[in-house]
Amino acid sequence: MLDRRSLLAMTGAASLFAGPLRASRREDSFDAALAGDSRLLGWASPPVDYFEPRPLEIEGTWPADLQGMFRRIGPAAHCRHGLRYRHWFDADGMIQEFRLDGSGVTHRGRMLKTPKLAFEDRKGERLLPAFATHPEGARPVRRADDMNTANTALVDHRGELLALWEGGSASIIDRESLSWEAFKSWGAGLEGLPFTAHPKVEPDGTLWAFGLASVPYGALVLYHIPGNGAAVRAEVIPLEQPGFVHDFVVTRDFLVIVIPPFVHDPEVAGTFLDSHVWKPELGSRVLVVRKDDFSSRRWVQLPAAFGFHHGNGWNEDDGTIHFDFFLADDPSLLEDAFTKVMDGLLVEASVPRFTRIVLHPDGSFAIAGDGGGGDFPTINPAKVSRRHRYLYNVSSTSGTPAWLPGTIEKRDLETGRLERFDPGEGIQVEEHLFIPFRHATKEDDGWLIGSFLDSSTAKSGVAVFDARGVADGPLARAWLPFPLPLGFHGQFSPV
Repeated sequence: MLDRRSLLAMTGAASLFAGPLRASRREDSFDAALAGDSRLLGWASPPVDYFEPRPLEIEGTWPADLQGMFRRIGPAAHCRHGLRYRHWFDADGMIQEFRLDGSGVTHRGRMLKTPKLAFEDRKGERLLPAFATHPEGARPVRRADDMNTANTALVDHRGELLALWEGGSASIIDRESLSWEAFKSWGAGLEGLPFTAHPKVEPDGTLWAFGLASVPYGALVLYHIPGNGAAVRAEVIPLEQPGFVHDFVVTRDFLVIVIPPFVHDPEVAGTFLDSHVWKPELGSRVLVVRKDDFSSRRWVQLPAAFGFHHGNGWNEDDGTIHFDFFLADDPSLLEDAFTKVMDGLLVEASVPRFTRIVLHPDGSFAIAGDGGGGDFPTINPAKVSRRHRYLYNVSSTSGTPAWLPGTIEKRDLETGRLERFDPGEGIQVEEHLFIPFRHATKEDDGWLIGSFLDSSTAKSGVAVFDARGVADGPLARAWLPFPLPLGFHGQFSPV
């Protein structure tokens, strides 16, 4: 149940910071580095807060039946008011919208003026702390949403377009203007609670989510949001040694949350990132919760590993759970690579590898994988929580660093076959989404659509593939005449 102590723990600013904070204002070397390495272009701030609608130049034949809104979001205001953030995750969010009308593609984009960004713009300086940056003279925050950047993911649910930031509330976005409207409340007493950047939406419209708090004590809040408008169910679960959790799994009967040993240590001073410590001796803990009864819970212990994203999960009738996870040996990608890139340094780090995990009802487990690296997985949305055959993801090329995504992959989980398409030198690819054909009969009957940045020509675009044959390359690409900042996640709303 949601008691007052739980609410205070999860809505207060203390849920993000653990002690005295170090100033992080640093001399900005990024511009000089960018002049010598065009691969850094995706971490440059856009020149404007609003991109006017413009038709894109089409290369190839755009599918006439692919119609709707393809939107992406990510941190964009990396440098503002004379301060460059010290981590990729810090910056204020910007939405990129691509309108697909069957004959062409039109783009527009807007920086989200959250209360945090609006306050700083009025003052003309960075004044609020971020995930891994604490500006000199930073103002104290009263609640987590004071520093909400709405920069991580999007979901279109029950008529509302929401921008997500897992430290606090989801944000309601106006569809017509793409402007920030308000923080979303899921019901009385749920205002300001943390809400995941990766909610899972089942084919019937049911949405599942979690939120994570670290101090004054660790806790998870679980959400069940029916697609038919019925009351939201939520419950707080105390959590010892909370770790960095970005994603989770939904199966037919269970919620599965993997907690890596990158744990919050209240004795370590610094930003939210600084206060996390890698403790592999703890192993990875897995919380399994019945969807129909949040009080029915069990724990499974796995070897230490770190990951951001799951593909999908499903369970057998006897309770055996299968799920996908892209796992790395340690969190150096988060701690090191995503920090140094903001200074213009591309360094190697432990990269995620495709892994399949099986949890048996007796507490035993099995872990296997094909050894391939990658991340940002996606599946046919009709297969969420159900057994799936195909998984799509982005992966690196043979260049360096190994985490820089340059290829699109399709995995056949039944045969082990792996298809790859490399768009060529200089092109960095982003998450691609699966859009089913209108009259699909097979799991891979659909399109794969995603954005990319060609750093060699300083242009961004959108590519569409026939998901049945990714290795054949894109059916078409739509080009902007300028680059967009690299983002995180997207969503598609059909017409």
